[in-house]
Amino acid sequence: MPKYNQPRKTWQYSNEFKAKAVQLTYLDNVKIKDVATTLDIHPFMLSRWRKEYREGKIVADKRKKVTSLTSEKKEMDRLKKLEKENARLKQENDLPKKVATVSSGTTSERFGFIQRYGRKLGITYLCKWLGVSRSGYYDWVKRTPSIRVTADRILTKKIAYIHAQSRETYGSPRVHNALKQQGINVGQKRVARLMRESGLKGRVVTVTRRTPNLRRFQQAGENLRLKSPAPRKCNEQWVADLTYIKVDKRYQYLITIMDVYSRKILGWSLCVTRTADDVLPLLKRVIRKRKPKPGLIFHTDRGIEFIAYAVQSELKKHGLERSHNRLGHCTDNAHMESFYHSLKGEMVRGRKFKNTEELRSALSSYIDGFYNRSRLHSGIGYTNPIDYEARAA
Repeated sequence: MPKYNQPRKTWQYSNEFKAKAVQLTYLDNVKIKDVATTLDIHPFMLSRWRKEYREGKIVADKRKKVTSLTSEKKEMDRLKKLEKENARLKQENDLPKKVATVSSGTTSERFGFIQRYGRKLGITYLCKWLGVSRSGYYDWVKRTPSIRVTADRILTKKIAYIHAQSRETYGSPRVHNALKQQGINVGQKRVARLMRESGLKGRVVTVTRRTPNLRRFQQAGENLRLKSPAPRKCNEQWVADLTYIKVDKRYQYLITIMDVYSRKILGWSLCVTRTADDVLPLLKRVIRKRKPKPGLIFHTDRGIEFIAYAVQSELKKHGLERSHNRLGHCTDNAHMESFYHSLKGEMVRGRKFKNTEELRSALSSYIDGFYNRSRLHSGIGYTNPIDYEARAA
């Protein structure tokens, strides 16, 4: 065992210092953390000293009278004052950015800004910043709301109702179109402003989705949609894809088929595996229900579950043409990617599913009850797929 000729020195605190530190913590409006910061000691150490002080193990040196605690108290008060001033300066630093939004606006807009931020930054301070008088502000507060303000309040309630009916998924464009369908003609910027002021937001997230290793499946097949015009009626182009959703600690696979013309989800299946045996029953069910004519383009990515011989044979049997993504171009199947983006942003994110039954119920409610029947789709003139197909029939 080596011998340390110069062992590491540690701080030694006198009993008088410990007693004085403990006595500081018993002053009114003083926190242990503040005392520890001021004296540059660890809060846990100070807590231990308090315990030893109560047990009588720490006693001030009786030969010396403990000095007054006034100076230490003043130092802590000074630190607290500096912290408050620092917080205020930080708010003032952000203030010009906020003021810039109303500095060129009307007097009422400035008063509204003061009303929103007055408690945080001070009414007098904001009045000075915005160049308005305090008396004018208080007169504005007592004044009866204008016709415009009253109309905004009524419109905000309608916007909040539409937003709630959409399961809090609609942003301002869809809310604006929903109002238009109800015969309420207002500007989209006004809707966006009222939603922003009310804290209403559409659920939009960036969805991270793993795709198969496409290089492993270099087989015959091309993207027929690149050479084909956009569909003009139902059952001209279908797209299909697969994604995964977490249930408890495992993943379930969701397979969906969509009609590109109406954006309607024609069928979906929830599976524990991702094989051709999972895709084939869904494909047969959709074909039996829709009865497509030969020549329909069935587009998928190059996942093994879609390019399997059993699936290709079923397509050939009904005269349907197979189409695949180009290698390395996942955006070739953008319609399905967009659907999964909406699904995960509006239904999956922020929720935890305990079992398969709970997930299946949620998917049925979202796809069959909301997405196909109620949700407004920007790609089809802000209407829902079922109504869009009915109008085209």
